[in-house]
Amino acid sequence: METRCEYSVLSIPSDPFYAVLAARYVGGVAGKFGFDVEELEQIETAVELTVSRVIRESFEPGDRAALEISCERVPVGLKVVIRDQGQPLDPSEVACLLDGPCEDEQQETPSRPAVSDLMDEVAFYNLGTRGKETVLVKYLKDQSITNYHETCELVPYPKLGGRDAEAHIDVTCTARAMLPSEATEVAKTVYKAYGYSYGYDQAYYPDQLAKLNAQGDVVSVVAVTSQGDIAGHCALLFHDKDARIAELGMGVVKPEFRSLGCFYRMNEVLDEKAKQTNLVGVFGQAVTNHTYSQRVGHKVGLKDCAIILAYLPDTVTFKGISERLPQRDSVVVHFKYLQQPAEITIYPPPHHEAIIQQLYANLGAASTTASVSGLGQAPAGGSHIKTWVIGQLSFARIEIQQYGSDVIREVKSRLRDLRLERMDAINLYLDLSDPLTAVMSERFEELGFFFAGILPAAARRGDALILQYLNNVALNYDMIRLDSDLAKDLLAYIKSHDPNVI
Repeated sequence: METRCEYSVLSIPSDPFYAVLAARYVGGVAGKFGFDVEELEQIETAVELTVSRVIRESFEPGDRAALEISCERVPVGLKVVIRDQGQPLDPSEVACLLDGPCEDEQQETPSRPAVSDLMDEVAFYNLGTRGKETVLVKYLKDQSITNYHETCELVPYPKLGGRDAEAHIDVTCTARAMLPSEATEVAKTVYKAYGYSYGYDQAYYPDQLAKLNAQGDVVSVVAVTSQGDIAGHCALLFHDKDARIAELGMGVVKPEFRSLGCFYRMNEVLDEKAKQTNLVGVFGQAVTNHTYSQRVGHKVGLKDCAIILAYLPDTVTFKGISERLPQRDSVVVHFKYLQQPAEITIYPPPHHEAIIQQLYANLGAASTTASVSGLGQAPAGGSHIKTWVIGQLSFARIEIQQYGSDVIREVKSRLRDLRLERMDAINLYLDLSDPLTAVMSERFEELGFFFAGILPAAARRGDALILQYLNNVALNYDMIRLDSDLAKDLLAYIKSHDPNVI
């Protein structure tokens, strides 16, 4: 849902009595926006006339229906929308609504002005089965009273200047584990950076965040300034109790405390905590509508290994960077081993072997491709398949934990269900330590899945080969911004295998 600026709605019955109340509501909002007394009188008169006429022309006496009157701050001033689902109107009745007076008004109040004379813009729209709406716009002429951009372009934190900026010159930053009492400040910090669009709901519930930390499902670290202020937050997120890797996520540093090394301090602490739990490594997911988060990940040692297309909905906001994404945003998955791995034996599909070996080399891991000569189909018996859904992101992941003779049928069934649930992006995780992955991958690609990359230790026993599926998602590859040359090469490879590219 698109965020609107200072948007409110009033619902009233289809009774002419409520026209005056609707006008007072709009007048009150308009007064807040900065309109003067004369303009407020014009706005209230226009709303009262329009609402009265809509009720008169659209409903029979005694009808029990409702109208919605909404007010929204727009760049030019105030936008009022009157919506109803009353009977359709012919062109002459529409003219009556907009210009008036209507026939039965002529004798009652022949001197009443036309709505179009009171407002700067007046329009009527027939919405078919959704009814109809009348739109009134009043320009706010005195821009010195209020400025739309200052009020409505959401800025996550106040800009520093003058004494405030000077006050931070000598500030230093350290990192430590989050205290339960600090969860509320962390939730506020995430909100200021992402609005309510962040993919992990727990970030917005201080009590849940504190509880997850107590349980060990999340390990939160905060950056603290030498003056005692919470400057940022970052965490290890464990997506499964048996996980051998953790996600480095919920990373936020307040703008006034950037360039103090806060993120790197938090990363050092989280690295130590991850090593204490014997994790294989940590991974991050960096957005691609800009390259800043990718560069930060690279500086702390994360290496690119996959690109997940259309992972984030276009409603996700990055306040101060992008308030509305032009399309679903893709993410670069990057990974860091916490200790040098032994040589890895993998069973990649032959047609992807070269790019997979390139990704392992980028991660600093030596991999050996084992032969699958003579290997047939999956063994008899049922497959073990697990599915995760992140509804807020319209994203799902299917993991094949054990191949069975029904694996194609089961994946096809789950894919169908997820498509019906309108999951926009669906990932399929295959275990590269299982010889059947080399054989079955092409079968899954026949269902519409295509290459995304790899993620070490993300499968139940070994590393994961990630395939992806886009469910009728329009994607412009040229809008994906990447920092590393390897990521650019990987994206070109992914695009060449995307069945949706014509």
